[in-house]
Amino acid sequence: MKIENNHTAAGTDQDSYARNSIIQGISISKEFPTIKDALEGLYSTTQPKCIMVAELGCASGPNTLMVIPEIMDITYRAYRAMNFEDMPEINVFLNDLPANDFNTIALSLPSFHKRLDIDRKGDVGRCFISATPGSYLNRIFPNEFLHFVHCSQSAHWLSQVPKGLLTKGGGSINKGNIYISETSPPEVHAAYREQFEEDFSTFLKLRGEEMVTGGRMVINLMASTKSYRPQDYFMKQALNIPFGHMAAEGLIDTKKLDDFELAFYPPTTEELKMLVADEGSFRIQRHGIFTVDWDMPIKDQQKYGNGDTKIDVYERAKFIAAPLIATTKYMMGTHFGEHVLDDYYARVTTVIAERLGSGRKCESLHHSISLIKI
Repeated sequence: MKIENNHTAAGTDQDSYARNSIIQGISISKEFPTIKDALEGLYSTTQPKCIMVAELGCASGPNTLMVIPEIMDITYRAYRAMNFEDMPEINVFLNDLPANDFNTIALSLPSFHKRLDIDRKGDVGRCFISATPGSYLNRIFPNEFLHFVHCSQSAHWLSQVPKGLLTKGGGSINKGNIYISETSPPEVHAAYREQFEEDFSTFLKLRGEEMVTGGRMVINLMASTKSYRPQDYFMKQALNIPFGHMAAEGLIDTKKLDDFELAFYPPTTEELKMLVADEGSFRIQRHGIFTVDWDMPIKDQQKYGNGDTKIDVYERAKFIAAPLIATTKYMMGTHFGEHVLDDYYARVTTVIAERLGSGRKCESLHHSISLIKI
């Protein structure tokens, strides 16, 4: 899979990321205490007149700008507490791959700035927002330029399909799977881990060059543990299982199935800490793991709605499947052909419904890690 194919569904239609990213929004909101702690630490040592902020892997939708008001409010309170009369300006650079739907983001900016003016009545400093397309696994900013970097729900995506997944004859060692599974040989997990190590080390090195000494970076990425391994992720199982059935039924080409791998890896805490220490540009200020229940919003609707509200398992499954579709539709359609997508995603939804029907949850684990540039 090419890196340029790994982007969310553009636009604002039914399957777009913009309309199906509530789970990612919940994940971001759980980072706010870490962001507050990081920014207050930054301002305790430096008080720039213009704060340079990068939002890496910003995607396109309501979550793209979600952190900016929080940054502005934290900054306002910190500077007021230090008796500054003039508030700093905040310059935010939104970064994602060039194929990201930056046009939809641009169209949302006038209303976003209007809401800022109304909600904050001019008490905070001015905020400038611009787009910076490009892979963050390349240099995208000048040396010692950024004060604060935020990267959410992006760093677990790999730059490429892991090396080492092919035999000497060119065949897949992970036949019949699009990700690490219970049937995958140990070499598959090792290849994914090594690709993540290479990518994340590069990410840290480049940000270390672009950030000022003492700058802060907050990263939210999916996590694994000894008891919740990459192959235990329900969403990857849900995406993997239907393809095996469709290949057996002759609905997709078996070779295409063997040629496709989801370029995704959720590291353990130990792996993450080791990479930060070995690369050497940052030290860890704060780290934690939190859980996101993927159908919590719809269960809350059932819990707090009127007495007649009853949401069946399949409706819950459709809600959970929606962000998976928005995240993977483009890459799946590019590789397997758009003609198989309706059948495929219906099967994905059925797999999720079966899991829910058995009483099991659909959850994901997330690292929230705050780093200080050394």
